[in-house]
Amino acid sequence: MTGSTEPRPLEGLRVADFASGIAGPHVGLLLAHHGAEVIKIEPPEGDWSRVLGCHVDEFSPFSVYYNRGKRSVAIDLKSAQGREAALEIARQSDIVIESFRPGVMKRLALDYERLKNLRPDIVYLSMSGFGQDGPNAQLPATDTVIQGYSGLMSLNSDAEGAPQRFPAIIIDVVSGLYGFQAVMGAIVARLRWGRGAYLDCSLLQSGLALQAPSLVKHRFERGQPTVMYVPLGVLQTQDSHVSISVNRDAHFVAFCRAIERPELAEHPDYATLEARIRNEKVLMRLIRDEFRLRTTDEWVARLQAEGILHARIRSYDEVLEDQELQRAGMLDWLQHSALPEALPIPNIPIGPRAGDYGALRECPRVGQHSREVLTELGFEPARIQRLLDSGAVLSQRRLSATPSNSH
Repeated sequence: MTGSTEPRPLEGLRVADFASGIAGPHVGLLLAHHGAEVIKIEPPEGDWSRVLGCHVDEFSPFSVYYNRGKRSVAIDLKSAQGREAALEIARQSDIVIESFRPGVMKRLALDYERLKNLRPDIVYLSMSGFGQDGPNAQLPATDTVIQGYSGLMSLNSDAEGAPQRFPAIIIDVVSGLYGFQAVMGAIVARLRWGRGAYLDCSLLQSGLALQAPSLVKHRFERGQPTVMYVPLGVLQTQDSHVSISVNRDAHFVAFCRAIERPELAEHPDYATLEARIRNEKVLMRLIRDEFRLRTTDEWVARLQAEGILHARIRSYDEVLEDQELQRAGMLDWLQHSALPEALPIPNIPIGPRAGDYGALRECPRVGQHSREVLTELGFEPARIQRLLDSGAVLSQRRLSATPSNSH
């Protein structure tokens, strides 16, 4: 849809995005990507993800990516005037996203039941760590916490067998995908039957859903882990690493030609998939020895010639230097007006490229659109000024452009 003048599917829908962090804002980004008007409602100090890890003023890698396509209204929800303004924004929205701990939105009088009475067809998504009730509902939850609690870390052990965190925000990102999927289903239901919905998407449930085949496999195996096929995995070469995946017997014959060990394909210990799985340790030791004798480029050429599933293991620098990714529209380099250099922005599959978001391609500054949004929603100028003067609403603040390390 790059450069297309066709309307996007969610145009005309308004979203009040109260979420902070990554999972909830990811939902808002996906809704904006498909054409919804997304109003990011954040506290005067900004969504906490703005200073998560390395950051420059109020911009971090996480906020820069997940808050594109949105307009920011900064509201102090501790203020009665601020809560009234937030309620009015939510009332005029089709979708509400929030990621506070269970019970907080009710204390703020911004919960689903309150809004449902004002707008029966509203779609309301709560992103939580452990769900809205139960013994863990009030516990703080982060990606790292749920990686451990959901069992995901047990799949990633170091050489000593100690579980390790996957060094990416996997749970939050996939929770955003599941949350978006749920919202889209609710919007379709609203179009068909005219009713809204309350949706509870927890990081824990998303983490479990992500691992569904692994959990089922665990029960199949009765606690005795098995491999799916051999050879499979990452192999060290003379100068780096490659990954391989060889399933069928015919593929193993071709693989043995690639490594110039055709006798392995005829050996009774390796000729069939069952035999290779049974003798995995011995076979993989032989294969690892072979791979250390040649460079990655040599192995890639050999494996490609034989049609073997493989990939060189690339660093982020190598990925970002790949011109084909930009040509194919998978990744763009975009300049943010408040940051010193262009940033690599992977494009969301299907739909416009990030650069096509126009003025909203940048993550907004805190409160950048406060006055603009409130005016559009019918707030009288005098009321807007009172909100700004009282501090209940914040307009864009001045930036110092000073780099900062992690907090």
